[in-house]
Amino acid sequence: MENAHRPARPTRRALLSGGLAGGFALATAGCTSGTSGSPAGPTSTSATPSGAPSPAWSSLRVSGGVSLRGTSGYDVSTLLYNPRFSPAPQAVARCENADDVAACVRFAADGGVPLRLRNGGHSYGGWSAGDGLVADLSPMAAVEVDRDARTARVGAGARLIDVYAALGAAGVAVGAGSCPTVGVSGLTLGGGVGVLARSFGLTCDQVTAVDVVTADGRARTVGVESTDGDDADLFWALRGGGGGIAAVTSWTFSVRPAPEVAVFFARWPLSAGADVLAAWQRWQADAPRELWSTCKLLRNPTDGDRVQVSGTWTGSGAPDLSGLLAGLPAPASRSARRLPYTAAMAYEAGCSGLDADACTTRALDAEHRQPFAATSSMLPKALPQDGLDAALAAVQDISLPRGAVEAGMSFDALGGAVADVAPDATAFPWRTALATVQHTATWTGTGDAAAHDAVVAGTREALRPWAGGSAYVNYADPGLPDRPQACWGPNRARLQQVATAVDPDGLFAFPGGIRT
Repeated sequence: MENAHRPARPTRRALLSGGLAGGFALATAGCTSGTSGSPAGPTSTSATPSGAPSPAWSSLRVSGGVSLRGTSGYDVSTLLYNPRFSPAPQAVARCENADDVAACVRFAADGGVPLRLRNGGHSYGGWSAGDGLVADLSPMAAVEVDRDARTARVGAGARLIDVYAALGAAGVAVGAGSCPTVGVSGLTLGGGVGVLARSFGLTCDQVTAVDVVTADGRARTVGVESTDGDDADLFWALRGGGGGIAAVTSWTFSVRPAPEVAVFFARWPLSAGADVLAAWQRWQADAPRELWSTCKLLRNPTDGDRVQVSGTWTGSGAPDLSGLLAGLPAPASRSARRLPYTAAMAYEAGCSGLDADACTTRALDAEHRQPFAATSSMLPKALPQDGLDAALAAVQDISLPRGAVEAGMSFDALGGAVADVAPDATAFPWRTALATVQHTATWTGTGDAAAHDAVVAGTREALRPWAGGSAYVNYADPGLPDRPQACWGPNRARLQQVATAVDPDGLFAFPGGIRT
């Protein structure tokens, strides 16, 4: 057994920017909380958001301590990665083990205190923090590799860059996302679209067991060997259900030998966007599963507007790009190289040459930790010519708001191993889709959030005739009119039934969850 423990601080994936390239927190996604109630001390009777007297906070004891609003040591500056949100919870409890999580669950249930679970803090809607109690799981970041069993046990608070570093050091790998400080729990709970998805499957497909604390304060382990109906249902829901059902304390993943990964990109002027996207659709649809790629249509006032195809190849030799490039103008720039697994994941994170700690620090600097707006579509099949033209026009016609850094669409390939799993085998329903589509807009701190929300809503609406109203839960959008239907479609009813059975009083419910 090998053990690596490298806690990190929160950050977010550079969704559409630069190089080669999801997440949110344990409670998945969301809207920022209010600041109702006055600062609460150990015996305060200030009002909770429900209007009931707050409990005696001194009765809540966890290993990492409890910080109360208005007291020394209370710092929520890193609770959420997206600076557009400013959380002010009554208290933050730093949980170091499952007993600490259970203590928070029981405290919230007994006192009627709103509870949010937070690990990476990348919730697109700000739902990693609320105005009650935030159970911060980031100290629970241990990664233990069992080479003989070909498994890795990962603490619920671990961030991706630390998981990659620990697994790579042991010579093994999982397939997951590209943002270095996204929490592994939020990613996995929503399914886990990532840069090795076509060869490894979704992150949730690699889960063999999950340790959780349920709303009754009981610790449970569910997994592939669960035969009890309730446990089997909970295991199903935790793989793609988006959180809000139970508190995950650790994951067990199946691992495989760490591969070398070829990373590549090719870039053209945005005016070629419809032709490049058409070629990408044809090429990716027939590609071997070792090939994953993304096609991005981007407006960027600093680096220039562009269309870019980038991706990964886990097969031998170099990736064959001839099917993509045939019939297209020569790219303005292109690159391809092979890297060891850990180096490739750092490259995808925009951290080439940096170790995990330095990558985390970089991801949190002012240049990279910028406000953003986001939403998503699920593309069931290739766009016809009028859809291609509509996608390009929607991006070209973006009127960049004041302070805009970048805006556009990112088509991320599915298929391959993702499609090997039946749509109802896990809570993630979009197994047969060609791609997820991210619509994002990033700005500086002086930008208008509502104006950027309108940008992403506009590009999403442009694809509606072909994508419908479907969405990927990890690219959480508080503005979706029927979010549970958009995110879970045919799996919605079963997921709601499981949530009600496991958490009848809605202790873990939050605005972006299945009970929305």
